[in-house]
Amino acid sequence: MKLILANYEYPPLGGGAGNATASIARALARQGHEVTVVTSAFEQLRGTQHVEPQLSILRLDCRRSHIDRSSYGEMLSYVWHAARALPQLARASEADGLIVFFSLPCGPLGWLTRRRVGTPYVISLRGGDVPGAEARVGTIHRLLASLRRTVLRNATAVVANSHGLARLSERADPTPVKVIANGVDTTFFSAAPTQPRSDATVRFLFAGRFQPQKNLFMLLEQFALASKHSMTPVHLTMIGDGAQRAELAAHSRSLGIEGMIEWPGWLDKNGLRDAYRSADVFLNPSLYEGMPNTVLEAMACSLPVIASRVIGNDELVRHNESGLLFDLAKPDALAAAMVELAAQPERRAHMGDAARAIASANYSWDATAAQYAHLFSRG
Repeated sequence: MKLILANYEYPPLGGGAGNATASIARALARQGHEVTVVTSAFEQLRGTQHVEPQLSILRLDCRRSHIDRSSYGEMLSYVWHAARALPQLARASEADGLIVFFSLPCGPLGWLTRRRVGTPYVISLRGGDVPGAEARVGTIHRLLASLRRTVLRNATAVVANSHGLARLSERADPTPVKVIANGVDTTFFSAAPTQPRSDATVRFLFAGRFQPQKNLFMLLEQFALASKHSMTPVHLTMIGDGAQRAELAAHSRSLGIEGMIEWPGWLDKNGLRDAYRSADVFLNPSLYEGMPNTVLEAMACSLPVIASRVIGNDELVRHNESGLLFDLAKPDALAAAMVELAAQPERRAHMGDAARAIASANYSWDATAAQYAHLFSRG
């Protein structure tokens, strides 16, 4: 089949949804489909790039100031340019289907392309585009409810990457939602051979965008609390960047923990894998998630995970088996969990083995891509 994927973010732009778009696109191409991704330009990344024989990336000349985030205006700039490019591309390529990431802002592009060209589209819900997932955009969801429901109602299928996100969407909008989980490359993301450590420090790791959703000020406060109560020395690596970077660094200084924290910025895929392999525990205290790629990657690298008990996290992390879940209403439980696992190396090892087994048995990008393609083959 000839398939088009639309997302205003695609690596190196953005975070989890961009990485999922890239992983699904590559898997579809491996399965013999002809795939084009339509995304945003950034600095020197412009025009059409032929990644491999079956996969092309078209980067549209729209506004984009930061590699890790977009303003609402920049999202609308992508939609404006894609509203012309997508129908033209769908018509010229005789596309069999369009996979649109996010009901908003990208969803109307699927509806428009279907109206103009007749190409069926699937909406891939990712988290913040679902009413109720993120409180700070509640007003926008209410104002755009009619548009969102039109987009969902006219889609060939609406897909969420977790059961919790599907239920949340179905409570907000009268459109049934299918579940297709994210995947992880367990061949690439794997544990390194065990090597003796030069010290007894327990290394905690976070990776992601420095934005309110990730709840990072609370993470720093809880790490500071854990460092005071842990009998074992602890260290925290904060991989990523974003609008809150300077404030987070200042907050770590005010807490007196700046000497225990490393800020390497964004890492490439190899660097990120090395970071997982060097850590002892992965942390994800997010206020909401769809299905976090970083948690899956950490699990594939045999890391136990301490995560907030929210949609997405609670489907990946099995409490007391592959990690620990804590209630956001009781933030001190995060510090307690860090202290608990810091003191128990054998338990960390058992949880890491369980995490790897769960990721290997249940999450594959090839399976994810095949399920998306099947939605069009049936329709």
